[in-house]
Amino acid sequence: MPTPRGYVSGPESPWTWANLVTMVRVMSCLVIFGHAMRTGDETWNFVGLGVYWVLDVLDGYLARTLDEETRIGAQLDILGDRILVCLFYANYVILHPGMLVPVFLFLFQFMGIDHHLSNQWLRWPIISPNYFHLVDRKVYALNWSMSGKLLNSAVVTVVMVGTENAWAASAVALAIIGIKVWSCVLVHRLPAPEPAWRHPGVETVPS
Repeated sequence: MPTPRGYVSGPESPWTWANLVTMVRVMSCLVIFGHAMRTGDETWNFVGLGVYWVLDVLDGYLARTLDEETRIGAQLDILGDRILVCLFYANYVILHPGMLVPVFLFLFQFMGIDHHLSNQWLRWPIISPNYFHLVDRKVYALNWSMSGKLLNSAVVTVVMVGTENAWAASAVALAIIGIKVWSCVLVHRLPAPEPAWRHPGVETVPS
């Protein structure tokens, strides 16, 4: 019986179109954010953010459409997100020092708490956090559903950049920290998967 979608099904190759786009995303945005940092040009910083978001959507689309979702690709995506978002906000806070507190709070949760949380799916034989609903629906809904992703990344950016109100942005960042801490508690309460984890329709799945 074929392995249900979302579960590990065997050896995987890192050489996929989706992973290629991820690497192009990282390298191109490194150049753009580096140029923005060198010149102090905020326009280029937002160009980098736009390229980051477009290619982030594209690599996910290719992975799903071409059936190229891999654990390697998911890890590359998570790492790339941290590097590029950190560079965007480093440039942003240099130009807007009054936003230091909300930027610090956001990066504290994104680079620290959320990075830890986003790697917990590796404890189970699933392909990526996008399939964490196979493990726990509540944690998935809070973090990796479409609404969860928008809340945890786009909303704080829109509030911070759109309003330049440090109090409002800090309140949003603190709310997200609360969600992430609670999600970590929920994840660490979950029973550890067995060495050969069982799921409906398949005898065993390699860990």
